[in-house]
Amino acid sequence: MMFKHPAARVAAAFVLTVAAARLVSVAVPRFHLELIPGMHIHHYVYGIFILTAAGYLALMFKGPRATMWIALLYGLGVGLTFDEFGFWIDPPFVRGVRWNTNGLLIVIATLAAAGLLVPLLVRRARAPEQSEVVAHTRAKPFPDPSI
Repeated sequence: MMFKHPAARVAAAFVLTVAAARLVSVAVPRFHLELIPGMHIHHYVYGIFILTAAGYLALMFKGPRATMWIALLYGLGVGLTFDEFGFWIDPPFVRGVRWNTNGLLIVIATLAAAGLLVPLLVRRARAPEQSEVVAHTRAKPFPDPSI
């Protein structure tokens, strides 16, 4: 797979999920899935359940392969949840906030930046530890024979 770091997989799944949700909503504006006839459940609810499942799985499975799949699942849940961010904050002075994309763009930009910066910061935080290990394993110089 192209993205090996879990944060990169979360970011990729997030962006792809939001893009797919926006594409479906633009192409077929009245599309919705009714599992129970007459009851419309918004996709941020599915995202919350997926996030819950990802959190549980992260507690249960610790291997690298599981971590990668859980990262994708987590990114999917975050994407579905944050795609309908306007439903979270429904200020009384702004109508139609669901279709206002400014808030969504800010959330996407923030999460994308975090997804790109976190692996860099983690890598930098680990670098001194590795250099200290190398410094301790180097051979000590011979004592000065003139002493």
